[in-house]
Amino acid sequence: MSNIKEEILRLAESTSVDLLEEKKSLHDILLTCKNIAKTLKISEENSWIDLELNGYLVKYKTREHLCDGLPPYRKTNWKFYDLYGNMVSLPPDIVDLFGKSTVYHSIEELESSNQIIIGSQFLEKFNKFISEHGMDYASKNVRIHEAKISKNEINQILGGVKNKAQEFLDMVISLLEFD
Repeated sequence: MSNIKEEILRLAESTSVDLLEEKKSLHDILLTCKNIAKTLKISEENSWIDLELNGYLVKYKTREHLCDGLPPYRKTNWKFYDLYGNMVSLPPDIVDLFGKSTVYHSIEELESSNQIIIGSQFLEKFNKFISEHGMDYASKNVRIHEAKISKNEINQILGGVKNKAQEFLDMVISLLEFD
């Protein structure tokens, strides 16, 4: 095995330990994974690393493409609030259509956030849909002022990214050990 491959193997193994023991930020772990992929010339097959580092809006410009392109661990539950900060319950059919948020933020943003707030300017189409398709008078007249994604939901996303990073590192280690 060449010196470069041995070095990459040691780097992948130590990064795997860092990930498991949470010694480094997930952002730093992903930067290391990116460098490993680049050195091994497998960056194209691992474009997810760049998307996690830079956020998914870099690649997906419309909500439809974003919803289709996001990995499942990045789709979480919203909590909706009215102008006065009261939580709003929506009919199940509307929740089924709009209840999954698309968390497109970079890992660095997510690691430093306690919650994500989506302001009313991004909810205009949603409010219009509710007023046109609500089930009853009350649901047709509700206005969502903001949507929030809690720290618990953010932690679930970070867990999904950790799992994906671990899979990548395991794949690199097994490739290099048996090469």
